[in-house]
Amino acid sequence: MRLLLWLSIISAALLPLAGCGAAAGGLPEPQPPKVSIAAPLERDVRDIDEYTGRVEARETVEVRARVSGYLQEVYFQDGDYVEKGQPLFLIDPRTYQAEYDQALARINLNNAKYIYAKSVRVRNEKLVANKSVPQEEYEQSVASENEALAALESAKADAETNRLNLEFTHVNAEIAGRIDRTYVTKGNLVQSGPTATLLTKIVSVDPVYVYFNPDELAFLRYSRRRLENEGTREAQPVRERHIEATIVLADGSTYPETGTIDFSSNTVDPSTGTIQVRAVFPNPRRALTPGLFVRLHVAAESAYHALLVPERAIGTDQSDKFVYIVDDKNIAQRRNVQLGTKHGRLRVITSGIQPLQRIIVSGSLLVRPGQPVQPTEVKIDDDSETTAVTQLRPNTSPPPAPSLTPSTSTPPPSTSAPQPSRPHPFPQHPVER
Repeated sequence: MRLLLWLSIISAALLPLAGCGAAAGGLPEPQPPKVSIAAPLERDVRDIDEYTGRVEARETVEVRARVSGYLQEVYFQDGDYVEKGQPLFLIDPRTYQAEYDQALARINLNNAKYIYAKSVRVRNEKLVANKSVPQEEYEQSVASENEALAALESAKADAETNRLNLEFTHVNAEIAGRIDRTYVTKGNLVQSGPTATLLTKIVSVDPVYVYFNPDELAFLRYSRRRLENEGTREAQPVRERHIEATIVLADGSTYPETGTIDFSSNTVDPSTGTIQVRAVFPNPRRALTPGLFVRLHVAAESAYHALLVPERAIGTDQSDKFVYIVDDKNIAQRRNVQLGTKHGRLRVITSGIQPLQRIIVSGSLLVRPGQPVQPTEVKIDDDSETTAVTQLRPNTSPPPAPSLTPSTSTPPPSTSAPQPSRPHPFPQHPVER
């Protein structure tokens, strides 16, 4: 009886150990991760560089008073578009009209004196030949004529000055464009001179400039492209190279007109390491206003053939960029790559992959180099997305069968329902194993 009791205790202790061994031996090996693969997209691309710029007017004029006086009239509405030569202000002209009239009178006076002095000189010139008048008197008549002529010329110059002052009382637009508000209202005194009163401002609206500041690396990159395409680094005026540019406004919309680069500074700013460049854009609809913030997209001068992959296919390991390729045995291999410019959601790969290699474009988070994968081929389209999954090259190898670890020391697990344990009426003793 005691022997049977010990046998039941030993069997009850070994049953859990037998179940654990069977369970451990019955787990299947993890399946290779499922990934989508695609060949790199091949096409001709033109690099697009993006810069931050500001719109500036091609011409800006500060309208200031050129004569002093009281402002009498304002001929425009604030914010109007004005034409060149259009009247803007009138400064009280009465004083300047009177001064001009006086100058004209002085011209007549000095002209009469000049005519008289000239006639005296002509008469004395005849008399001095007959010794009728002394030489000294003749020379005095010549001097009087010259003096009268100088006074006449001075009077004419004074008259011209007074005419200009009278003309400056009529303030006209020097350029065509959009005018600002009136800084001085009617009835106020305006001053000329070094501290001339600012009346308003006018800015031209068509075309407009966009200034931006590329860095030294961009400058060297353009120089290298010129060397590759033209065989020279010789500086050529940018306006002769017809480099195109487009504008993206602050709200994300694209400006419909295309501009060209027409100017670059002759020095690099040593404090910032940038060079100032300017693009000119037509503005027939007056949609661009000076001071507007824009993003400028500058296209490269020539297209080139490139390999492109989606951005999500590119991994980062510290400073290295890499992608996974899948070989003929469906084994993932890591390839370090050099990145080019971005085009939508695609990125140019300048080195590290070949055109026909299969790149993992999705599902790479579970991929490890040298490990098998379950690939499904897709195609990269021009919209920077992959097409719907198409099983072009299925994995025909059967999945590995789960390996069971045979155990001869433990019986197979029981299929009967487990019985609830009951407290034993006898005290338990440690079992030697």
